[in-house]
Amino acid sequence: MIVCKQCGHHNEDSDTFCGSCGKFLEWTGERVVVAQPEPEPVAPEPEAEPAKLGLIDRVRQAVGIEETAPQAAAPVEPEPVAASPAVRAVPVTSAAPTLPSPRRDGDRPGSLPSESAIAPAPEPVLAGVGAPVAAAPAAPRVAPAEEPLSRRPISVAPTAARTRTAPRTLEAPTRRHPGDLICGQCGEGNDPVRHFCRRCGNSLDEALAVRLPWYRRFFNRVFGVRTREAGWRPHRVGPPNVLGMVWRIIRLAIVALIVVALLAFLLVPGFHNLVVDRATTAFTTVRKVVHPNYVPVTPIGASASTATAGHGPMLAIDRYSNTYWAALASDHAPVLVIRFSGSQDIGAIVFRSGASGPAPGDASILQPRPRAIHLVFSNGYATDLALNDQDATQSQTKLLEDGKAKQVSFVEIHIVSVFPPAGASASSVAITEVEFKEKD
Repeated sequence: MIVCKQCGHHNEDSDTFCGSCGKFLEWTGERVVVAQPEPEPVAPEPEAEPAKLGLIDRVRQAVGIEETAPQAAAPVEPEPVAASPAVRAVPVTSAAPTLPSPRRDGDRPGSLPSESAIAPAPEPVLAGVGAPVAAAPAAPRVAPAEEPLSRRPISVAPTAARTRTAPRTLEAPTRRHPGDLICGQCGEGNDPVRHFCRRCGNSLDEALAVRLPWYRRFFNRVFGVRTREAGWRPHRVGPPNVLGMVWRIIRLAIVALIVVALLAFLLVPGFHNLVVDRATTAFTTVRKVVHPNYVPVTPIGASASTATAGHGPMLAIDRYSNTYWAALASDHAPVLVIRFSGSQDIGAIVFRSGASGPAPGDASILQPRPRAIHLVFSNGYATDLALNDQDATQSQTKLLEDGKAKQVSFVEIHIVSVFPPAGASASSVAITEVEFKEKD
């Protein structure tokens, strides 16, 4: 656990920024180690026995012979010699002695060279007036003063060049639990109680909570699985919820039935066809109610109570607009009967009233048009319709009551009243075309 020194918030060991104040935990955090139980005391190891001495070592100890390090001999100072005033020393011309390097193999740095390394000084030749004079004693050797020792040049370690480091790349998010707040900067999941991201320190004021996909939410709701926050406890403890258990069993049974039905639909062909037919029928029924489509129904024959020459009843169903059916003038209650090949469900009727002619003003178009008609269907359904006073170029669609004209094999059209013609007419009524339609 890491405790923030700034606000005292407790953070996890893997957090980089404080969840309360957003401070960088490497600077302001203090890692607290959970107290561990003290380990059991370990028994002290037995002391090792002293090493046994050999025969030669015991003899040396008995005699008192011990190895001692040799001591360096003290330097002997030379005696001073008085120089004769009548004698003059003349040095012999010779090459000056060379001193060896103060550092050799085996010599320690800073130590003086050994005596063998220093060449003895040449004896001076004394010149007298006529005879040789005894030589003076050699001058004492004086140790040279300590001089700085020469050393080989060493290579200077190159300093590391400061290179510009690449920006720090964040790893993929490591946590995504239901209910976590998703950081908009790095995508890391954080506890809902945090105010700053545990990974990058970004503010979580506008962070979005993790939401489960729809199928997991559905199954959690069906099976009663709930996501609890840390530290959740029930509000009260009491007897078990019987109604809740019953409702859970019912939900499980419903889910089991759905699964079995789905498997049967996929694996059993008969059940598959039955379901498809029922679904198609139901869909068609709903569509006919909401948005019906009307398709024409073709009749196979027609008859009438009366008809004028050249204008028989079949001309009212021939789908041509330049022919028409006309009843005799003596027929005051004309009837037109139209038959179908089988049982049909009639939903609408289209009328083209009056008679069509080659040109306006022709005597053939001056025919009475139906005003009120009475329809009688083969299934016993009957209804009355009122038409407008329009010529044959305009059609009028009349919708019937839904579901009333079903399984119809013929229709009787009774002319109740007509609009009077502009002049004398040789017929009592004229109809150019009658069309029937069903819902699809």
